[in-house]
Amino acid sequence: MNTDNEPYPHFNGMVQISESQVSRAAIAAAAREAKRGAELAKKDPKDLSPAEFDELNAILALNNDQYPFAEKFAAALGPKGTLQFWEKMSGLSDAPAYRPDFERKRDLDELQKNLSLTIAQATNSDTPTMKAWKKEMVEIGDKPIREPGPPPHGDSGGPHGFLVMSNLMRYGDYDDKFLTDYGKALITEDKRVLEKSKQLRGSGWGGGGIGEGTLNQLGNDQGYDPMTGYMKALSNSPAAATKFFTAKHKGSDGKPESDFTYLFENRKWPNDSQPGKESVTGRNSMAWAIEAATTGHRPGEQATADDVKHSKAQAGLFSDLVKSVSADSDRLRKYPFMSDSFADAAAEYMPDLHRSLSSDIENGDQLFPTPGDTAKIDKYDAARFLHTVARNKEGYDTLNVSQHVYAAALTEQHVKHPDAYPESTQNTVNSISYETGLFQGVIGEARLSQANKNDADASTRGDAWKGQASTWGGSVVGSVTTLATAPFTGPVGVVAGGLAGVASGKVFDGLINGFGDDGGTEAKQQVYKNVKELDDVEHSTIVTAQEAAKDATGSENSESQAGDQAGQGFRDAHSLIHQTEADGSTN
Repeated sequence: MNTDNEPYPHFNGMVQISESQVSRAAIAAAAREAKRGAELAKKDPKDLSPAEFDELNAILALNNDQYPFAEKFAAALGPKGTLQFWEKMSGLSDAPAYRPDFERKRDLDELQKNLSLTIAQATNSDTPTMKAWKKEMVEIGDKPIREPGPPPHGDSGGPHGFLVMSNLMRYGDYDDKFLTDYGKALITEDKRVLEKSKQLRGSGWGGGGIGEGTLNQLGNDQGYDPMTGYMKALSNSPAAATKFFTAKHKGSDGKPESDFTYLFENRKWPNDSQPGKESVTGRNSMAWAIEAATTGHRPGEQATADDVKHSKAQAGLFSDLVKSVSADSDRLRKYPFMSDSFADAAAEYMPDLHRSLSSDIENGDQLFPTPGDTAKIDKYDAARFLHTVARNKEGYDTLNVSQHVYAAALTEQHVKHPDAYPESTQNTVNSISYETGLFQGVIGEARLSQANKNDADASTRGDAWKGQASTWGGSVVGSVTTLATAPFTGPVGVVAGGLAGVASGKVFDGLINGFGDDGGTEAKQQVYKNVKELDDVEHSTIVTAQEAAKDATGSENSESQAGDQAGQGFRDAHSLIHQTEADGSTN
């Protein structure tokens, strides 16, 4: 795909298609598989034999990524039929009286995943049939999905369409326009349902007879909050996520309110935990979706040169996130599991955050350049946001590593491009080192504050941390190095030079494995061993900043001056925290 157009994965150019996959024989085979799959799915699930269940699951597993199959399967069931099938099938896990001997309860999670992937693929088709399918799915979202029963009680019932469909959105890459239309309608219905539930003292979407049983087999939530699955779908579709969170509707006060403000600040998220299990999936999925919306790529993926060129909407949304957490830290501190997602997003807004903290108001954009639109962030808002995110261990680890790697890559670029900032190269290195100390001081004191509050051993570096860092460190290093490099060289230069520069690569390795002798004659110096010792954190900050300066310049003089500046910045962070009241009375 996109031959000769690397490294632009979003380039809308020519696409090479494997003719073998669109041959008449392949299309005919897909049609046969879709027909058989639909036949099985149209049967009452309680009448499916174990062999038929396995056959249906296998058909979906083998074909869910094939357009001809997916669209034909979805079209054969129809929107309402798709929802009715999953409601009945998932209900078998509750062992109803009519099917207490169901033998495939443990496989329902795989079936839900395979069905989700199939429907997601189908929505990416723009055939007239699928356009109508998507339109109808949105239209029936606020209606019960069951067929009318016989008189005198002939009203249809069961869960509403949004409830069932959202549980089929937990996997797969759904069509962006469908997600946008779906989300707009869902917000309207969500506000109506939750307001009605509040008046009736109900429990949200799952109360008041809206539905019963289990709609979700994946994770610890029952599936009776439609926002959960929808948020997961948005996390897989960054463009749709950005459009959704920045869209506005009429708030409770009659004024325009963004979907971000409604979900992050105002919505009362219902407790959707399964019996005996605690679920945080709803808000956690929202955090993933916000991360995708602000960065332009799926959580866990490495940012490309195109991704780090943030749009006005993405940068504006990140600004809103920072302001919101700054205005009320409890929005995050009560739900610290979201901190890792917000730290991931912050890693890709390092220049924006550094500009806000820097005293160089006039030329900070040249010291910390961005390849795209810049998030407008107040200095005190940035400090309070970082302080709040860093109280969480995962949030701290990501901010700590990403900032050091970004600073190392940025220093290296300024040394290579001495005219980019109106200061001498040495003064430029000193400025970056000072800002490193200030940043690390803010997040270091935050982590110390939380550790003291918990009275816990807050060791942040060790073998366990190294194992965890291996799962996200590569993407973080690549993302922030691209972010630091692209403004100087452009996307072609990023690829030509490699994503991990000399300084950034060495600094990342040093943060994990220690700095110093490689020959075995002297033990390496481990940094950030324990955040409960603030002088150790300051020492680690200075060592890392000096290593970055040395690797970027090759000068011991630069190395020494970088240490002085980093130390001063670290100490000044204490005053900044005090001025912003980031470490407030609720600690």
